[in-house]
Amino acid sequence: WPKFTHPYPLSDKYFLVSCKPDPDALWGIYLVDVFDNRVLIKEEEGLALLEPLPFRATPTPPVIRERVQPERKDAVVHLLNVYEGPGLEGLPRDSVKALRLFTYQFGYRRIAGINHRVGTDGPWEIKRVLGTVPVEADGSALFRIPANTPISVQPLDAQGKALQLMRSWLTGMPGENVSCIGCHENRMTTPPNHRSIASTGPPREIEPWHGPTRGFSFKREIQPVLDKYCVGCHDGARTHDGEPIVDLRADQGMYYVFRGGDPKARIIRGVPKEQLIRKYGGVFEPGYIALRRLVRVGGLESDLHLLPPMEFHADTSELVQLLQKGHHNVQLDEEAWDRLITWIDLNAPCHGTWHEMTPIRGNQRERRRELRSLYAGIDEDLEIITEIERVPVEPIMPASRPPRANELPACPDWPLDAAAAVQRQAAAGPVTRSVEIGDGIQLEFVRIPAGAFVMGDPRGDDDESPPTVVRVDEPFWMGKFEITNEQFARFDPTHDSRFEHRSSWIFAKAYLGWPVNEPKQPVVRVTWRQAMAFCRWLSERIGEPITLPSEAEWEYACRAGTATSLAYGETDSDFSMHANLADVTIRELAYGGWRPRPPDIAPRDARFDDKALVTVGVGAYRPNVWGLHDMHGNAAEWTRTTFKPYPYDEHDGRNDLSAGGRKVVRGGSWYDRPKRARSAFRLSYQPYQPVFNVGFRVVSHVRGSGATAAASALGE
Repeated sequence: WPKFTHPYPLSDKYFLVSCKPDPDALWGIYLVDVFDNRVLIKEEEGLALLEPLPFRATPTPPVIRERVQPERKDAVVHLLNVYEGPGLEGLPRDSVKALRLFTYQFGYRRIAGINHRVGTDGPWEIKRVLGTVPVEADGSALFRIPANTPISVQPLDAQGKALQLMRSWLTGMPGENVSCIGCHENRMTTPPNHRSIASTGPPREIEPWHGPTRGFSFKREIQPVLDKYCVGCHDGARTHDGEPIVDLRADQGMYYVFRGGDPKARIIRGVPKEQLIRKYGGVFEPGYIALRRLVRVGGLESDLHLLPPMEFHADTSELVQLLQKGHHNVQLDEEAWDRLITWIDLNAPCHGTWHEMTPIRGNQRERRRELRSLYAGIDEDLEIITEIERVPVEPIMPASRPPRANELPACPDWPLDAAAAVQRQAAAGPVTRSVEIGDGIQLEFVRIPAGAFVMGDPRGDDDESPPTVVRVDEPFWMGKFEITNEQFARFDPTHDSRFEHRSSWIFAKAYLGWPVNEPKQPVVRVTWRQAMAFCRWLSERIGEPITLPSEAEWEYACRAGTATSLAYGETDSDFSMHANLADVTIRELAYGGWRPRPPDIAPRDARFDDKALVTVGVGAYRPNVWGLHDMHGNAAEWTRTTFKPYPYDEHDGRNDLSAGGRKVVRGGSWYDRPKRARSAFRLSYQPYQPVFNVGFRVVSHVRGSGATAAASALGE
């Protein structure tokens, strides 16, 4: 206090302003100056006096030339350089290949903005995909859009995945030329004095998205993909290893509904969908819920600030990771991939019109059409379902592959029991050491002895086979813990690991989410390039070679002599004392925070309770027998290895730091179930991608404290 609004400058020192001096005062008109004087001009009981405007003779302002051409139905947008501004900061200048354009059908009065309507804790409004336009080599684009239509833009990579999410929109008047400099550039920025490539040619027309513009409906856009590629196995009858697998058929005679603020879905069978819609307002097919569980998108509001680039990139969703790993040899065609990716990028909507999810009250539907025709010149009923003729398809069964060998190749002196593993470590010399990196902050290392092991898992995913005997020729030092926020801050004090997004409605900064930026928590949302830059900085600071572990070094150190799926046992073992994984506490993603609560659909192993939701301070769980903490869970970890298929070969360039390509991530995180945190489990991301649950630990190959480590393949 006092609070001010609507200042009107009378000079460079004096202003008229609306002011409320204290909580019990009225909003009145005051004369204020730069010397902190304040003189009441007018206040009136029962009123708030706002927007003071002095009446005085002023020159007639120049008339701005009319930019609108009422007879036209389109507008032109010129994007000068998509890479300007913080929206795509850190991404390569050739990463954006196209822009996806979509529009909204905003909700009707008294039905919009209610949780579990358009999708389960996903988009507020119906989304209608217009199509794509190309981006030139210099980041520019020039294209036509329909006039009087809210347009949202998503920059796409070469796979058609959104690199950033625009959660607002622009509108062009008929015949207007609209322009912007980049992606969330500073509003005070002026365009650079050069001509873009896009401006040298005519405006591009929008390439339609698989037919006419329509509301994005899971039933009409995604279910056909499931019918073609998935229901051959996911048919409600088959089992996998004795357990039923998810049923992805369209008509199962059952639906999921969410009631009020209860995040737990209720399954209702044998009741017509139309009857459920009238009663509950949000009704979802089982196939939608099954896939929605495997998708990571922002919640009902999530963080309202500018997101880091690639924060919700489709590659962070388990569904995409599963298919990229070759899920039972399923081979999607280009259109099927595009449909799935677009669904994820749009925040996983379910319904494509409002009347499909809840009755529209009164004459709102007719009135909206009337007003759009009157004021926008667009006569269209957006509630009409656009049916696209589809040819019935038989489910495609994935091609069979030769059976894998379940037996591991022979490896001398492996696996090791705990006593033998400890003895081997102690025989190499001192087991632990620490170095100071500044301000009394220590970095602790554990000696990893030389030896051989079998890398990979024949029972795991396709990219973990064939298992290969790999030898680590020399001992090396590995970080006892993942690099923490306070340690990384010695290198980059501006980095913020931020928080895990809180779903549901957000009213204050305190409710943005669960923090992962506490000093002792592992640093996350660092790119591979940032992790390597930290290693170079640390090498110079302490005078010894520091780098990321290779993929082979990481798995060897994680296993610590074991041949089981995890260093402490198998995937059904109680992990609560050993690892921070997706356990019963994951339910807090749905039950914590403001109402209405988001759906309780996060996958987890609810048998166990590790007492943590997101990351915790490093070292909170038992180490493996070589003294390494959090190799499973907490934060996943970058390695220095470029992703390639197995068999593993240390000498094929996969550990060449100058090599391009995706980099391997290991270990799983708090967000992953045990099967996704196995010693052999692999993921990969682009080296410039900051990932919400990925951090790193370091290794030292310093001679004298443990000779240079090298891993070599002994054969397949």
